[in-house]
Amino acid sequence: MRVFRLFVAASLALVSPLAAGAGPKVHRFQGGEASRFGSAYWFLTERGSVLVDAPFLASEGGALKAEMAASAALPLGAAILTGGRPEATWGLVPLHSPGTRVWGSRPTLTSLDASFARERERLLRAGVPFAEMPRTPPRVTNPFTGSLNLGFEGYTLRLFEAGEAGGPSSTVIFVPETGELFAGRLVWNRVHPATGGADLGAWRRTLAELRRLGPRIVYPGYGEPGTAELLDRMSDYLGALEEAVRPLAFRPSLSARDVSTLRQGLVRKRDWALPGELDSSIRAEHARLRALLAGRD
Repeated sequence: MRVFRLFVAASLALVSPLAAGAGPKVHRFQGGEASRFGSAYWFLTERGSVLVDAPFLASEGGALKAEMAASAALPLGAAILTGGRPEATWGLVPLHSPGTRVWGSRPTLTSLDASFARERERLLRAGVPFAEMPRTPPRVTNPFTGSLNLGFEGYTLRLFEAGEAGGPSSTVIFVPETGELFAGRLVWNRVHPATGGADLGAWRRTLAELRRLGPRIVYPGYGEPGTAELLDRMSDYLGALEEAVRPLAFRPSLSARDVSTLRQGLVRKRDWALPGELDSSIRAEHARLRALLAGRD
């Protein structure tokens, strides 16, 4: 069976145990802490290079461009975006050329345009240099609704929207011939996720549906690739977060001490990167549970 092969872009070190095939090599570029250690993936085909998600900062996009140029992977033929979040899209601008086709769901297109000014202002306040951000949002040239099949060298890339699981505009990509899954924002590997008030139950149900596809390797939106166990680990994390916050849902608000206690308990079990993300995730989950309680009254 032909399979994709995975290389860490920065070091070109082989990390996938499924690399014993003749298929395209999938390279990985990992961003830094500012991009929440987001991952972009790319591979070469006879019709040009294909990028799945992009880096965040302009300097990261430039570094990936240089790396792809060294592998004769430019100009970029196509890009597929798994969502409209800045850390997976904004670095596409330095890589884009006039002939680049960019696929993304219509919610991704809407999110990119609607949130661009707000996200730039937020990131400027957070200290991200102006020069590291694009002046205009990346452009989706080929929007789709629901699902879409793309063929590359005998492989089928099945793109489908995952609804609101993991936040708005989430898209996943499955390659049935190789059992490989590009999970985007739905999977964070050893990086505390920014849940943003997403419905954790719906998120876990979506992960269960992805598990039933039988993926052999999962490319997460954040952190290093791995086996389908990443889906289980992510589901367990979301369940633990919901269970930790639920007993406090009756309180109108959470104190700083409440958040600190919850964070310490969750971090104690999972020594993952970016533990500071937990504060906003805890408060967002509390607000979501409070809204559910209010709806039952």
